[in-house]
Amino acid sequence: MLPVRYFSLLTLLAGVLAFPVHTIDKRALPRLGGVNLAGCDFGMDTNGGSGTVYCPGTDQISHFASKGSNLFRLPVGWQYLVGNNQASTSLDATFFATYDNLVKTALATGSYVMIDIHNYARWNGGVVGQGGPTDANFASLWSLLAAKYKSESKVIFGIMNEPHDIDISKWATTVQAAVNAIRAAGATTQSIALPGNQWTHPEGWTSGTNDPLLSITDPADSSGSLLIIDAHKYYDGDGSGQSTECVTNAVDVYTAFRTWLKAHNKKAIISETGGGNTASCQTNVGQALKYISENTDAFIGFTVWSAGSFDSSYALSITPVNGQDNDLFVKAIQPYLPGGSGGTASSSAVPSSSKAASSTIASTSKAASSVPVPSSTSKVVSSTSRAPISTTSKAVSSAVVTSTSRAASSAVVISKSATPSSSSAPIPSSSVVLTSKAPTSTSSASPSTTSSAGSNLQKFTGALGGFAAPPVTQSGNRYTTNGQTYNFLIDALNSSCYAQMNTCQNEANKTGNKGDLTVGNCNGQQVQDCLKVASSS
Repeated sequence: MLPVRYFSLLTLLAGVLAFPVHTIDKRALPRLGGVNLAGCDFGMDTNGGSGTVYCPGTDQISHFASKGSNLFRLPVGWQYLVGNNQASTSLDATFFATYDNLVKTALATGSYVMIDIHNYARWNGGVVGQGGPTDANFASLWSLLAAKYKSESKVIFGIMNEPHDIDISKWATTVQAAVNAIRAAGATTQSIALPGNQWTHPEGWTSGTNDPLLSITDPADSSGSLLIIDAHKYYDGDGSGQSTECVTNAVDVYTAFRTWLKAHNKKAIISETGGGNTASCQTNVGQALKYISENTDAFIGFTVWSAGSFDSSYALSITPVNGQDNDLFVKAIQPYLPGGSGGTASSSAVPSSSKAASSTIASTSKAASSVPVPSSTSKVVSSTSRAPISTTSKAVSSAVVTSTSRAASSAVVISKSATPSSSSAPIPSSSVVLTSKAPTSTSSASPSTTSSAGSNLQKFTGALGGFAAPPVTQSGNRYTTNGQTYNFLIDALNSSCYAQMNTCQNEANKTGNKGDLTVGNCNGQQVQDCLKVASSS
């Protein structure tokens, strides 16, 4: 680790860092899909206050990887990482060991990991760089984390969860400081996810609200291709993620967002999305994820909220129970994960009306149910608030929380009227408690194509050094390449492109990187051209 004291504040905050930019082994991200594993953020509220944290165990990682997830977003509270000292120049050893174990376990499956600072651009009510912690404090945090993961190419740095009610121009300066600090710490090849104002929902980007963030530059990559847009979207009546019923698939929102992304030569990851385990959400969430998965020219992928330390009583839980996934996961999520055995896609018919939630706590906020208030004999779990996406205040059940804005969930308050009976599911046994405060499927056709089975669907013909991309074949509704089977054609094509790149690089190293057959050429234009052909298929 490079101690932050070795960097001057001017160096951390400078728009352009004075270190040599070498040719880096960066790759276009493949299509990603997976889940949030919440818990290391529990106790955090939308004012950046902290409480009791319940980091999940690692058992769910292999479960979701086996179902096709290749991305895990791991939310974490800033205070927990630095021992509740915003000016700390070191990470809290005990807590970080627990969090790092999650990161390393997920990476060991071959998956990507998104590190998410779940503080809503705040620390105990003070906005970062706007009266709260300084930009240098925030840059220090990211310097410490980046130094830990600078050699992990599959780590994505999620700068901040859901900023809201901030000065966006000042926030752009703060984010630039964090980007500079990450690169200065030696993490020069990883993607960095940039969060906007208004809870970073797509509408905030397409409206121009977040335009100052477009001026952020990457000291390690002048193309800016490693800077991606971080966005969140829910499908209930007010877009808040507080209801278990969904009333829209938001395809119109995503379509406008896609147009905006392409106009600005950007790609986005939808790092929070989801819904209740209800018929309306099984339909609408599935349609939304289908759109995201099919439009890889603009969308890198998604992570669904949430599994981890939530128990099944939480309204938006996708935590498996005794190894079994709920219908929302099986019908709406698993069919659109990049790998694994696939699920059964839910019907595409959009219901004209929603019915009352029946499977979990109704009429409470996403935040309220993120207090999976357990039995009288178990510890109370509080979690991050799930706040509304709209910019107007939304009243939430006063019996559960004391705030009435999208930050309604910010007061992590447990009310007796919101507490389930003693038969409620307890905190998952694998959760790690580190501090103290409260927080059957129907089947239908999977995605398919009209291509004949057995024919090679890989249309890229480039073959540097004579090494062609492995063929991609279809069998039923699945696609196979290089011994691996995928739910979606785009994923199989991307895998074929990367397999070609790896073969090319290995041969280039064996032959001494002579002539055109060099590692740089293998992982440069050739793989980009291959991925471009794949995205147009």
